[in-house]
Amino acid sequence: TVFPEEYKKALGYLGSHSGRDGDKVAAVGLTPVFEEDYTYFAEAKLVLVCRKLYRAPLKEEGFLDTAVMDKCYPEKDFHDLYVGEIVKVLAAE
Repeated sequence: TVFPEEYKKALGYLGSHSGRDGDKVAAVGLTPVFEEDYTYFAEAKLVLVCRKLYRAPLKEEGFLDTAVMDKCYPEKDFHDLYVGEIVKVLAAE
């Protein structure tokens, strides 16, 4: 999902707060849109709907450029990597 620049602060909030502590989407004023088997936000200017094809955990030994690891995962709290097929593109008018 790609948002206009004006949503940068809201996205920063979403990425740094837990949903366990309250409704963070409502707190930033985004509008969820529920479609078929996926959800996106009405404020987005571009949405790529993907079908997951592959998932694997990121591992420390897999980083060829350790500067990326040091910058993005300083606490080594790695995530999973997904490979997907784009099945639909939604673009704001």
